[in-house]
Amino acid sequence: MARQKEFDRAEVLENAMRAFWRRGYEATSVQDLVEATGINRGSMYDTFGDKRGLFQAAVQHYISSVSSERLKKVSDADNPLTGIRNYFDGLVEFSVGDGRELGCLITNSVVELAPHDAVIGETLRKSFARVEDTFYRALFRAQQAGDLAAGQDIRALARFLTATTNGLRVLARADSDVATLRDVVASAMSVLEDRKPDLPAAAE
Repeated sequence: MARQKEFDRAEVLENAMRAFWRRGYEATSVQDLVEATGINRGSMYDTFGDKRGLFQAAVQHYISSVSSERLKKVSDADNPLTGIRNYFDGLVEFSVGDGRELGCLITNSVVELAPHDAVIGETLRKSFARVEDTFYRALFRAQQAGDLAAGQDIRALARFLTATTNGLRVLARADSDVATLRDVVASAMSVLEDRKPDLPAAAE
């Protein structure tokens, strides 16, 4: 029987994720990953294949932990539009705090890798699609509840909100202040407010 690897895979992925998140893929060396994760090169190669394999596993860990936790604010909200607002408020709070120097691992990696790595690019695009689908389902619920007009193209709105999400993360890394980011959120939410059904005129 092969000897069980003596490390916690989830902890390794968490630490590798943070290393890639902070430095980017190319700037993170194998030695950086050894130091960040606490495992030796042999264990890393045996488990993940190479640096690229560890990066892909770290991205999946980000999607299933960091990204999923944020998206729960949208999918679990009783009121879908309130859930969207809370999602963006949380994003701004993180982006001007601990996340200012980090940005978004997915957004950062799309810019760095997607143009010349088709496999990683596809993984990253699927992450964008997941965010879009979460917004779409929330907007569909809002439409069903009468909070959005029936004729609105909610797929287009979901794509707009996804683009807004990525734009916020890029702006934050460019050292935009919190007021600027809140202005973006207010404008995005006003687009949804403008698409509410018209209220019937009050009887005289």
